[in-house]
Amino acid sequence: MYGITPELLPVRNFAVAQGRFIDELDLRRTQKVVALGSEIAEQLYGNVNPIGETLRIKNTSFRVVGVMEPKGSTFGTNLDDTVFMPITTMAAQISGQTSPYGLAVTFINVSVMDESQMRATQFQIENLLRLRHRITNEDDFTVRSQKDLQETTGAITGALTILLATVASISLIVGGIGIMNIMLVSVTERTQEIGLRKAIGASPSDILMQFTIEAVLLSVMGGMIGTGIGIAGVAAVGALTEFEAGLSPTAIVLATGVSGGIGLIFGVLPARRAAQLDPIVALRTA
Repeated sequence: MYGITPELLPVRNFAVAQGRFIDELDLRRTQKVVALGSEIAEQLYGNVNPIGETLRIKNTSFRVVGVMEPKGSTFGTNLDDTVFMPITTMAAQISGQTSPYGLAVTFINVSVMDESQMRATQFQIENLLRLRHRITNEDDFTVRSQKDLQETTGAITGALTILLATVASISLIVGGIGIMNIMLVSVTERTQEIGLRKAIGASPSDILMQFTIEAVLLSVMGGMIGTGIGIAGVAAVGALTEFEAGLSPTAIVLATGVSGGIGLIFGVLPARRAAQLDPIVALRTA
């Protein structure tokens, strides 16, 4: 629940889907009215039009005057699962935080007309709050701009990207070493085949191409299996949670291509070893 003023509508770029929003008259008269987020309206009233219905909050009846359009979550707060009421009503009926010096508020939303004025506006707000709170030492408030939050989110995302890239790189190296070992074992077990092919005219480049293609096919098949498991995991997350499942065809093709590239890189050494085998020594060893 949020106690708000009518200015929340333009400041947070909200839109009303049904009915109306909280207005100045509601504020002055401490009206017991609420506007509902889209999700909570659906949870409480289903397909019934909630406008004019009564909603009880802490044994107090409120009249529903509006339903908001879907807004989504912002920094962990689901705005569609929110009840909005006049801030005066919130203070008098719900929180009981009334004071002769004004209303006690938890946060204030401010909108800047020009993004270039963001820093200057933030500086002025901080000075005003210090003056109003009569602060001489440490601030008892925090002013955060959306740009600061975006920078923080970007830093966190960057750190996670580096972490995931490191984990993926280690996984690719381990997988590549596994492919190389498998191909080296394959070369050892197929020494007679290699010697026989060379004896009947196969060139070293033919042997090199054969084992390189086998390594690439082996890694591509593994990549396709892993991609299939990933797609199934994304679909399961989308079905079992509220997260929207999204699949990028480009990412799928890229993942499979990277798998093939790993097979190509780590398959060259076993392929070169097979291509350099002496056919007489190979047949004698077999």
